[in-house]
Amino acid sequence: MDYSLLKHSHAGLAYLTILLFVGRFVLFYFYPVLRRNKVFKIVPHVLDTLLLVFAVLLCIRIAQYPLTDNWLTAKVIGLLAYIAFAAVAIKRASRRAFFTAVLCYLYVLGVAKSHDPLSWLTLFI
Repeated sequence: MDYSLLKHSHAGLAYLTILLFVGRFVLFYFYPVLRRNKVFKIVPHVLDTLLLVFAVLLCIRIAQYPLTDNWLTAKVIGLLAYIAFAAVAIKRASRRAFFTAVLCYLYVLGVAKSHDPLSWLTLFI
């Protein structure tokens, strides 16, 4: 598969994932009854699975892997932190967890853009 297609698919899914997370949090915060809606339970898992599939394909295509390349290791650690905080935010309607999840997402985005574990700090160094 073409590198550009993999990269743009992965990035597009990443943007869609954060938009869906923010939208779900706001909906669930103000209308908790919507948590029972099956669409809101299934769609995020489908998107996240596709995001992960494209991430693995992208790693194979560029021959860079977590635990070998520092920036990908930082990205995976940031992703795990995002998942943990996002799960707490959605389940408990925790604003603190929500904002922390968004910060984790922004960190991962910065790592992806800079290919450096320092993320957005590379702009200031």
